[in-house]
Amino acid sequence: MAPASRIALRLADLSHAQLLEIAAAGCEASTKVKNRADAILAAHKPLAQWAVEGVLLSSDLLPHLLAPLQLQDGAAAAVCSRWADGWKATSEGRRRLTRVAFDFPQDLLGKSSLSMAVIPGGDELIVKAGSRVRILARDMSSGTSFEVPRAAMAISPPASSSFTWPQATDSAASLTPEPRSRVTKITEKRISGPVLGPDGLLFCVLSDELDYESDEIIALDAQTLQPRHRFGLSLLECACGVTVVGDEVFVCDYGNDRIQVFSLAGEHRRSMTSSPRRPIELCFVDDRLGTCYVVEEADEDEEGEFDEVRERARQKSRRIVVLSLQGDTLLVYTNPVEGLAFCGAPCCFDGKLLVRLQDEKLETVGVLALRGG
Repeated sequence: MAPASRIALRLADLSHAQLLEIAAAGCEASTKVKNRADAILAAHKPLAQWAVEGVLLSSDLLPHLLAPLQLQDGAAAAVCSRWADGWKATSEGRRRLTRVAFDFPQDLLGKSSLSMAVIPGGDELIVKAGSRVRILARDMSSGTSFEVPRAAMAISPPASSSFTWPQATDSAASLTPEPRSRVTKITEKRISGPVLGPDGLLFCVLSDELDYESDEIIALDAQTLQPRHRFGLSLLECACGVTVVGDEVFVCDYGNDRIQVFSLAGEHRRSMTSSPRRPIELCFVDDRLGTCYVVEEADEDEEGEFDEVRERARQKSRRIVVLSLQGDTLLVYTNPVEGLAFCGAPCCFDGKLLVRLQDEKLETVGVLALRGG
């Protein structure tokens, strides 16, 4: 007899009150169990129509329902248009991003090519500064350190024992910390990224600097660097900032002022058109809640006097826009440090959102750590 059948027979002897106690405890201990319970209740005990219209959609009561929700509950803004309006109306009292102390190694600063990524598991941070790659623990102590070619761009976490990066040419490379390297020519276009996804896939942007309308995404085998499939051609214009959340690939469509969403197989699912203008980098801090942090870039096409446009561009490059998984704007955080702009892809490490700060000389002068609260 299967274990599930045995437990069902044993539970059948319990009273209703005892079964209720077990069910409540299971829902509190497991999100999966709670979601299953909610689905069963929705199918067999749907909410009365009077409660939906008189409470959940009431213009008087809705602010009281949404006001206690915090930033990580941003999925509520996507329930319907009325809830989206209610979310915005109550956002003033919602918790914000705040700056927290972060002891980033000072010897890694001053590099224009600094990039960061988190090794799967979340306990180690990869930092590439120039041609040097260093792996840092939560306390910022150094572990493994090794060199990569100067042509290497932003590095990707290892799929197994080897790290991967695109070259400044039309090839991608992998390297083990020993080191042993392998370089594979991929395409006639330039490769950027990369982002490690599930099932051993590595997603990169293929771009042509002379024709950004021909940009697309390529999925590589993370072990062999051989192409699996390509997608996004004709949908993307100046693609950048790729990230993977669950079974979806999110791409900053810089030229079209939106974020495009694809399946892992390359099927286009939706466009987040309410996203900020000129999105250039993004990351998701919580896959389940879908909180997305988007770094904007200056808009060179804005009209007005040169000094005014430059000032607006400078201010915009100091903003991080927080979105829900559906693309609703939850809040906008402006860097309080004058003269420094956000640059590069942010990442979440040790419960903090890390984003690089860059000065007018395009040098990395610090790493800002933010936390909700």
